[in-house]
Formats: sequence, C-alpha cells, structure tokens
Amino acid sequence: MLTLGTPRLLFATTPVAVMRERLAGADFLADVPAGPRGTTAETCRLGVRFPEEWPGEDALSMLPLWIAQRERPGDPGPWSDGVVIRREDRLAVGSMGFKAPPDTTGTVEIGYAVNRSQRGRGYATEMAGALVAWAFTQPGVQRVTAECLARNAASARVLEKLRFDRVGRRGSPEGELLLWERRGSGRELSPAELDALHGSGDAAAGAGTVVGFGDAPAARIQ
Repeated sequence: MLTLGTPRLLFATTPVAVMRERLAGADFLADVPAGPRGTTAETCRLGVRFPEEWPGEDALSMLPLWIAQRERPGDPGPWSDGVVIRREDRLAVGSMGFKAPPDTTGTVEIGYAVNRSQRGRGYATEMAGALVAWAFTQPGVQRVTAECLARNAASARVLEKLRFDRVGRRGSPEGELLLWERRGSGRELSPAELDALHGSGDAAAGAGTVVGFGDAPAARIQ
C-alpha cells in the first residue's frame, strides 16, 4: 500500500472493498486507511465520499481488472491504482497510479484521471508530480512513461509541465495516442518550481511540497 500527500490532496491505494462498492452503486461513503497495514496510521480511517463520477468512465471499466490484479498472487503493492482525495472535504476527485511494478528495464507507466467537475484545478499535475517523484526514489526505477489521446490537450499539458518528453505515437481503438517518457537521471523539479506549475491557472498553495497524511510520513509502502 502507498500513501502520499500534497498540501491540497491525499493519495492512497484504493481498497478492493471500495472498488467493489463502486461497481455495485454510486455516490457512497467509505473508509480509506491513512497508512500501510501494520502501522499506527492504518488505524486512522479517512471517511471519503466517492461521487457518481468517480473514477471516470475509462477507469470504471478497469475496476474488474484491478480487483483481479490485487487478489491474485504477486500483489503489485504500491505499484497499482489509487484514489486522489481532496483534503478540505475528503472528496474523491480522481484516480491515479501505476499500471504495473517496474519491468526489467526499470520502467513504470503512470495513468491518471480527474473527475469531470474537478478538472482545471491543477489536481492531476499536483498529485502526478508527487507520484513521479516518489517513483524515482525506488530502487531500479529508471523511467516513467505515460500516454494520452492526441486530442486530449489538457492531459498533454500535465505531462509537459512535469517535464515528460514526447517520444512517439500509436493507434488505438479510441484514437491516436501520444507516447511520453521521463527519465530519472535529470534534476528533479524543486518545490518552488512545482508550486509555480500548480499555481498556473489554479488556486494551488504550496503544492510543490510533499507532506504526509496527518502524522503519517510523506510516502510509505507495504
């Protein structure tokens, strides 16, 4: 399990129980652990509201696959999907995470989605920046990749802000996809630089500083 925090947002690996409840219905309240299993923080449960639009149409169709991945041997642990929670009201505003653990080349792929009503507020940039920074602290991770539809200019801007390079394109049933990557050998963005990115067209405050879930560390895994 992975937990991360930024000044406006919280991130936690999505409990399987939450995914099952979303498949059964919409707009519900559920508890999300504030820390990894076996820690004091785990006993602190966050009451989170999951609105009908969470986790987005594309992500909703993936829930059965994510449940199967989490329940089979070889649990991907922190390298899986998570819920993005707004601190001020404990609303689930998006879904984000890695599609699989690092492969033999040290590559991981990140994916993200923000609820339609919550777009344009810098949430994707803020939390994806924290996730990418965390990934590059993990042993063996050399590269983070991503893809987005060519027509999705907003998603492309998120990746550009996070200093991903566009490296190609490919077709898909949904349309042409742009392929992106960021390698870990370069200088990481400073907190001040991340603040500037998150504040562009957004009301972010101190968004570049990675902080924890209350008393929990900024990033913990199990």
